[in-house]
Order: sequence, then structure tokens, then C-alpha cells
Amino acid sequence: MKTLLTTVTLCLAAEFASADIVVEQKMESPFMNGNMTIKIKGDKARMDMPAGPAGKMTVIMDAKSGDMTTLIHSQKMAMKMNIADAKKQAEAAQKQTGIDLAKIEQPKATGEKEKIGEWDSEIYEVKTGGGAMKMWVAKDFPNYKTIMEQTNKLSAATGGSGFDPSKFNLPGMVVKSEIATAVGKVTSVLVKASEQDVADGEFALPEGYQEMKVPSLK
Repeated sequence: MKTLLTTVTLCLAAEFASADIVVEQKMESPFMNGNMTIKIKGDKARMDMPAGPAGKMTVIMDAKSGDMTTLIHSQKMAMKMNIADAKKQAEAAQKQTGIDLAKIEQPKATGEKEKIGEWDSEIYEVKTGGGAMKMWVAKDFPNYKTIMEQTNKLSAATGGSGFDPSKFNLPGMVVKSEIATAVGKVTSVLVKASEQDVADGEFALPEGYQEMKVPSLK
């Protein structure tokens, strides 16, 4: 669970802005592989993650109330905790990966360029204190500022201390990221990202799931 939280946090994003956002990413890592979809509406967010060690999972968050629920679909289980505790778990998991988020530097352009999907992108590199992160940035991505603002706030809400991607001075949309960690490489490729209406029902908990409250961390 801790590793999954870190993967989501590093690859991607506190209150959210008003625009509804839908982002789909293809994930490749030692923990999960497949497409992850993120939906954001107001102060609520939903992340549908591909199958990992526990199978397919969904995380639903409410930044206003501080509630966070992880749905494990194969077991029909709903694990509830607050976002503050999730951030503590992320911090603990970050130590295991060897990444020191407090030592993350500003991204620097490498001068290399590569086409990712339909987007021409420039490659940036970030030192993470325990490794390196590469980001492929597309300057011509439509409405990238609004989308990045939303996903950055999601990362800031769930990430460990010292991680604030909104401080990255990037001139476009991150269409690919690659992070080297002590437990393996994590790659994320953007499939699509746009402003579109998200129904309120996307954030409702399904019926028939057994609720389990995760103990508060001290």
C-alpha cells in the first residue's frame, strides 16, 4: 500500500480548482502496470489504478473533509483513512525507495528532444537526492497550465513533506516521466488529459463493500 501511494504521488497532484479534469496515464513499474485514470471535480478526486499485488484499486479523496477511501475491488473492501495519515505513509515509503523529496532540485533542460505520441517534447532532468527523474515536456499541449495545476495539487495533497510539483518551473505539459528508485524504475506516459465534465456519482462509494477503517497513525 505504501509503495502504491508513492508511485501515484511521484508520477503525477489542498483544495482543487473549479475545472473538471480527466487524465489517463500508462504506468510501468515493479508494482503495477497498465492505465491509471484520474478524475478531479472541485475538491474531490478519484484514481482508478491498474492491477497490482492486491488487484485493481480505486482511491477516492475529498480534500475538504480530509477523507480518503481505497477500494480493493477483488475483495469488495473499502479502507478508510484521512489524507494526513496517507501523507505520513507516503513519507515512509519514500525512504524505502531512496528518494529524498526535500532535496529535489529544479528541472534542467538536457537539450534532448523526443516525440511522445503526437507531441514534440523536450527532456528535463531532476535530481531527487537519491536518484534522478526525467520528464518529457510538450510546450504546445492545449490548456496545459490548468491541467498541471489540478494534478499538482493532487500530488501535493497526498505526497510526503517537501514534495510540491507546482514549484517546478516547466514550460509545458509533462507527457512522460521516468523515475529511477532503489526498488526499480517507474515510467508514466500520458494517454490523454483534458477538461471535461465529471459526474458527482464518480465519487460515491459503491454498495456491497465491507468498510474497514485504517487506524490513525501517531
